[in-house]
Formats: sequence, C-alpha cells, structure tokens
Amino acid sequence: MSRTPRTLRTPVARTERSGHASNAGRAGRTGHTGHTGHGRVRLAAAGCALLIAASTACGAPGRADTGTRVRQAVERLGEWETVSVAARVEAPADEIHAFLRHNHERGMGPAASRTDALLLSRMETAFVFGADRPLKDLGGKNRIDTAAAVNFGNRDVAAYKSVGADFYVRADWTRLAHETNRSRETVVQAAELARSADALPPSLAAARDMLEGRWVQIDPEEFDHFARAVGGKYGERAQRLANSVDILQSARAQHHVIGAVRRALDDHAVPRDAGRADGTERVRVTLPAREVADGLARALAPLADRFDGIGFSWLERAPDRRITAELALRGGVLAGMTVDLAQFTGETGAGGPEEIPLTMSFAPGSAVPVKAPEGARWLDPQDVMAAVLYEELGSSRR
Repeated sequence: MSRTPRTLRTPVARTERSGHASNAGRAGRTGHTGHTGHGRVRLAAAGCALLIAASTACGAPGRADTGTRVRQAVERLGEWETVSVAARVEAPADEIHAFLRHNHERGMGPAASRTDALLLSRMETAFVFGADRPLKDLGGKNRIDTAAAVNFGNRDVAAYKSVGADFYVRADWTRLAHETNRSRETVVQAAELARSADALPPSLAAARDMLEGRWVQIDPEEFDHFARAVGGKYGERAQRLANSVDILQSARAQHHVIGAVRRALDDHAVPRDAGRADGTERVRVTLPAREVADGLARALAPLADRFDGIGFSWLERAPDRRITAELALRGGVLAGMTVDLAQFTGETGAGGPEEIPLTMSFAPGSAVPVKAPEGARWLDPQDVMAAVLYEELGSSRR
C-alpha cells in the first residue's frame, strides 16, 4: 500500500529560526481538534483581511501620513522571502466560553464546551508564508508556500506544510488527547492506536509514522474520495481538508482571494494615529464590517463551487457596524495587530460580551521551516484503515 513520495521541491525558506516565541512573539491546521480549530483559522483570516485593509487604504486624501507609514511597515515585511504570523486569543477561558455560548445562542456559531474554551485560551498558532523571492515581488502566477503549527503552551501538537504541490502533516495524538481532555473521539482512537504502533508490519510503516507523530505526506483529495466511499461522519471533514488544501496550493486561488480582499476593503478602511509608547507606534484602523463583508462575498463567489464545503456563509453574519483593529509598528515594521472579537457580535459594552482580543504578531523569518521534511513517507488512506483493522484483529486475539 505504500508509495514512493513525489519529487520534493527545493526548500524555499532562506532564513529559518526555531521557536515560535523567539521569532514571531507569543501570538493551516492539522489534526482535527473540533470546532475550535476551524474557528481559529477563520479568526486568523479575518485578522489578515484587516491587515490588508490597513496596507491598501493609504492613498485617500487626509490620511496619507498615517496610511503611508502603515503601507511602508507592511512593505518592509514583504522584503523578506518568509514571514511568520503568531496568533492567540488573549482572554481567560471563562470569558471565551461565555462569548462562544452567547454567539451560539444568537445562531452565530456551533455549541462550544468548557474544554473548547480552555483550548482556545491556551492555543497558539504559528503561520509561515514563504516563496523563492521577496513576497512583495510575487506575481499573479507565483504561489506562496505555507506552514503552520499549533501548540498549547509548551510544544507543537499538530502541524502542516504545503510546499510546492506536496502536502505534509504531523500530529502528536497522545498529547492532543491529553490537551482535549479526551473529548474528541478521533483523537482518542488515534492515541490508543499509537500505543501499539510499533507492532504494525513494515508494509504499514507510513501509518506507524503518522500514529507516532512523524511527518507523512498525503494527498487530501485521496482521503476525501476514500471518506466519501466509506461514508459516515468523516466525509465532510475530509472534504473540507481537501478543499482548504486546494486553496493553499493554487496560485490562482491564492491571488484571487488576496485581490478580492484588497478590492473589498480598499475604499473603506480608515487608519488613525493612536499614540506612541515604549518605541511602538499605534494605529487604529476602522471599517464598516457589513459593507466589507458584502463586497468580499461577491468577489469570492467564483470560488464557491470549486471549493464547495468551505463556504463563505460566515460573511453574511458580519455586524452592521464599524469595527476597529489596532496595529503596532515597531522600527518602521509591522509588528502586531489586535482586534476585539466581541465587536463581531454586534453587542459590546454593558450587558454585552467581555473583550476577547485576538492578537497577531508579525516577524520576518520562519517560526516553522517552510521546506519539505526529510524522510516523510507517503500515506494512503487505505494504510490508515489497514492499521485500524490490524489493531482490532490483534486486540481480539489478546
């Protein structure tokens, strides 16, 4: 069932650093950890949209000074071939849980448990965007390689890398089961299989590597087709994974999304000085959420069929109000952004949710190396099924 991995592309990251905190501050998505994982990706996407708004809304009269400084701060990041973004929600678990419960009651999100809120309060996600040239020099046909890793305050528990046409994943299933309080059936099952993975035959070496937390190479479309054939609750998740990876690996899709965001936000974002402190310049960016979301939904409509299953319905829930993000410029370079997620509920202040700050920090270089991992075996979905059956047969004999 094994297959020789495809030819690996030359690594794109020229500058690499280790450790999230040291490179990107204490700020794609691998391993299913419930709704919190999908929510974090969407929150990060919203943050990046605000960042693009700040970097493009620089030409209007009356805001040239502040807007130009913001644009230049973003452009200086673009002089690098790789840029790291670290994201986290800076709020206690109780306040996050109340915020998620409030949203669910208003039909704005799935039901969230106390465990979900605790995970979000401790989760940090590091994203890296890389290319073989400075990011600001990329054209419409140049794709961006990406990598991401999730940790809960100590070490990475899940990660992915999208390099060229290849996609790699890694997950520490035992650690994930512990962090999720064994509340995710898939994670718990994988953790239990990992305990006896050494007993798998050589023909299932790729499955053993996956269970033991090593990098493996996969084709998400194959897992999508396999899940559809098998049926059951994993089909929709596999489809979302395949479609999301299609966006990650398609230069056309990447630039369509970037262009759509720019066009939707260019005429609306208003940057204003917010003072200086400790060598950091603060800039507040405001924009009308509903108008931006409507324009973005129209612009992204051509992708709806191709990436069916991801959906843009969340844009329809944007509040009819202005929202604000605060940018931090340090040494003339964009260093961070904070946005209060409670703004998106349309209810803040007395009686509304507490502030739920999503913080994102930016830095040149790689918090996660954007290159193909050495020795990663090719993993077929049939190998995973075979490993499960092998374990079940072995258990029945014991």
